[in-house]
Amino acid sequence: MTSAHGSVDEAWGPKTAAAIEAVIERRASNAMARRGWRPTPLVFDSYGRAATDSGPGWVRVLCRVLVMPPTQRRSAEGRSRGWRRYLSVSAPNLPARIRIGQTVHRARTEPGGYLDLRIPVDLPPGRHEIQVSVPGGAEAGRGHVDVIDPTIGRGIVSDIDDTVMVTLLPSPLQAFWNTFVMQEGSRRPVPGMATFLNRESAGFVVYISTGAWNYAPVIRDFLRRHEFPAGACIMTDWGPSTQRWFRSGLEHKRSQLRRLRTEFPELKWFLVGDDGQHDPAIYADFASEFPESVDTIAIRTLTPVEHLVMGGVPLAPDDLAALLPIVAAPGLEHAHPPDGVRRLAGGDGNALIVQTL
Repeated sequence: MTSAHGSVDEAWGPKTAAAIEAVIERRASNAMARRGWRPTPLVFDSYGRAATDSGPGWVRVLCRVLVMPPTQRRSAEGRSRGWRRYLSVSAPNLPARIRIGQTVHRARTEPGGYLDLRIPVDLPPGRHEIQVSVPGGAEAGRGHVDVIDPTIGRGIVSDIDDTVMVTLLPSPLQAFWNTFVMQEGSRRPVPGMATFLNRESAGFVVYISTGAWNYAPVIRDFLRRHEFPAGACIMTDWGPSTQRWFRSGLEHKRSQLRRLRTEFPELKWFLVGDDGQHDPAIYADFASEFPESVDTIAIRTLTPVEHLVMGGVPLAPDDLAALLPIVAAPGLEHAHPPDGVRRLAGGDGNALIVQTL
């Protein structure tokens, strides 16, 4: 429909879907509570900023409150087969009490049971514990926040799927198996990538994925098991929003990069991804827009066989778009980082390390 109100009409469907989802969430939560299920906070590792002359300190709190049987916390925290993590009931509009050190903050959960808050608090650089509790709920959820001194000079942003963990997610069958069936202990790291990230880290690493938040505990355990540097995992929600039927993974990565640049304007970023999807174009676009904020773009190059499994074409999307511009996704036309940005490319972490020696 084309009219002066076209943008409003186009958003009507997603808004309605989001409203219906909110009603279903509320009713399901109430029904499960009558069966003895309890709201359970799951706190995700995050980051914060130490106070400096330019401003006070703060931390970003990331949490989700789910209603579940008291015995099912183990499943929600990622220690069971994947499909169990997606059979959950969220707890929206629930009061929450957040404790960080001696600071207590109160908030209410958003649709989906999420909390994503920036709380003013002055903490020294280092790792600190966050506790989130809800009335009538299970024991408080606990997570960690890495408070960063911006004088470290550099931070790392890393993709997860097929950058640090072998998943080949765009293959529908493989994606289903990896997400809903495979045990955490069966997942394979990309060779050398843990060593590479540890070598390049100055103490601040943020992992950004287009995967659902249900998947975050699996990522956390995987990173610990394979000795990747600790850091926040920023995932996304797959459900409808008031603007679109499904969340945009591309926009998620772009918006998080911009947010980090705004929160830590002093830092130069080391961006790590793979060429199986759109990381090269997203990073090049960001570097072109903010060349002073990017130090290095490091890309893990998939093999022709991996490209065939993922998308049916043994070429990276960037390379294909360069040859056939008509196939480039809108906003992802072939781009090149500025000359001042260092570029690394290799088949795994070991190949990337060699280029930094």
